[in-house]
Amino acid sequence: MNVLIIDDHALIREGIALMIKTLRPDASVWQASSYSGGMEIADSEHIDFTFLDLQLPDGSGFNALERIKRQHELMSVVVVSAHEDRPTVMRALEMGAKAFVPKSANTERMRHVVEDLLDGRVYLPESVLGPEAPGDEGEEAWNLTERQKEVLSLLILGLSNKMIARKLNIVESTVKIHVSAILRELKVASRTQAMLAVARQGMKLPFC
Repeated sequence: MNVLIIDDHALIREGIALMIKTLRPDASVWQASSYSGGMEIADSEHIDFTFLDLQLPDGSGFNALERIKRQHELMSVVVVSAHEDRPTVMRALEMGAKAFVPKSANTERMRHVVEDLLDGRVYLPESVLGPEAPGDEGEEAWNLTERQKEVLSLLILGLSNKMIARKLNIVESTVKIHVSAILRELKVASRTQAMLAVARQGMKLPFC
């Protein structure tokens, strides 16, 4: 597993890196203090996860997230931000972020977050999910085929139907059928709502 951490605060970079190495000693971890430095690494290495600060000196706001997802569509991008209000989180998800981690998270919470992410689960803050515990209709209650789980996984990574079809070597019309079936089974109306449902239930996905 290859992980890239892009943040201009060394303490945060080192903290996330230490957490990852503690949980996955075999993981390779790169660090960058700027967007340009991070992209040099991403362009030369196969990166599975990128922890991205939204407030970088040379890639502020959502511009860096948009460019990273455009150039590396299959990369799981985890946004790390001091702002965890609902509009900020929802915008990040709509732009292809797989998870959103508030910088206010304490050590125990951060460890839980990183552990979930490395294990293929989605993490979102309570500002979006709410404090309630998962309901009775968990992953086991969703009647999804293995192919539909693969489509859902790529959907959560922000891939278009066309890119999902290319990744799974199926036709785009088949992807559309799977997406419609997934949304219906999860009882949601959009891809972003599907991601919220998956995060609430702690579902493990094959490509995340």
